[in-house]
Amino acid sequence: MPSTLQRLKDSIPFRNMAATDRQILLICIGLAFVFWLILNLSQDYEITKNVQLHYTVSADRALAGSPPRSIPVQIRGRGWNLIWESMRGGEMNVELDVGADEDYLLSRNVLEQQIRRQLTSGDLEIDNIGYDPQRILTTPRDGKRVPVVSNVKASFGPGYAAVNGVSLSPDSVTVSGAIDDLEEITSWPTQTLVLENLEESVRAEVQLEPAPEGLDLNYDKVDLSVDVEAFIEQQFRIPVTLYNAPPSDSSRVFPPFVTVTATVPQRAFGTIRASDFRVEADLSRMKTNDPYNTVPLSLTRVPENISQVEFSPRAVEFYIYNRPGS
Repeated sequence: MPSTLQRLKDSIPFRNMAATDRQILLICIGLAFVFWLILNLSQDYEITKNVQLHYTVSADRALAGSPPRSIPVQIRGRGWNLIWESMRGGEMNVELDVGADEDYLLSRNVLEQQIRRQLTSGDLEIDNIGYDPQRILTTPRDGKRVPVVSNVKASFGPGYAAVNGVSLSPDSVTVSGAIDDLEEITSWPTQTLVLENLEESVRAEVQLEPAPEGLDLNYDKVDLSVDVEAFIEQQFRIPVTLYNAPPSDSSRVFPPFVTVTATVPQRAFGTIRASDFRVEADLSRMKTNDPYNTVPLSLTRVPENISQVEFSPRAVEFYIYNRPGS
């Protein structure tokens, strides 16, 4: 006895048709779809696009203020034409030539003409533009030299460190644009670059952050260098030097020495001496209400190429001895 599923399959008319009848039916369905498509695509439709405005200004001038950068536009036309326009995406780029004009009137008619030139068909109509006419102002172009700020993040393998940190060359950039736009620019950053677990020196290029429209940089990247060396921890016993001590027969601090722990490059190990460091106790900073006469210490001299340095203790006790009767 046939199953329910088999009975359903057998009841489908298409399966019981002859091959010729099935072909005729498929042709009829195809023709019906084509007529339906022609009928629908012959009607008028609307689409909305965002028009991105780009301004071309002469080399010795720059845009002033904040001219419009994007406006919505409704485009109307038959479905056939709108299909090709829609395939270009939801945005359209329009170039506007301001030239050397100090005061350029961007009217609706000018903008509409420029947009029409970008359409894929002359049968398309611009139905509505979300724009009010306004003046585009320009000012003389100026230049400003500012330092480059590094956004390079470097980490090092165990026992390794940078000798002189991250170096950039050149270390400054010239930004050119409208005078008003340059006033608040005090530096220019690099793009973020992460260097991990370094155990050898690096030479590379790093891109600068791109300038927004209206500003230009005299170059878009700088050279990066990181000198990496193996470092060794070394300790030194440094005497405390007194400053601003009051008149007395004898002044002393306790303890008279501090321990300085420094991380030095492997190639410099053994060449750095205790005399290369200086630890000072400025007695003018002594706390007068402290019964123990505590004085903070400062590390005022450190040799070059030291990666990290610590010292202990951070403060000492100060004593004054006067002769009897003095």
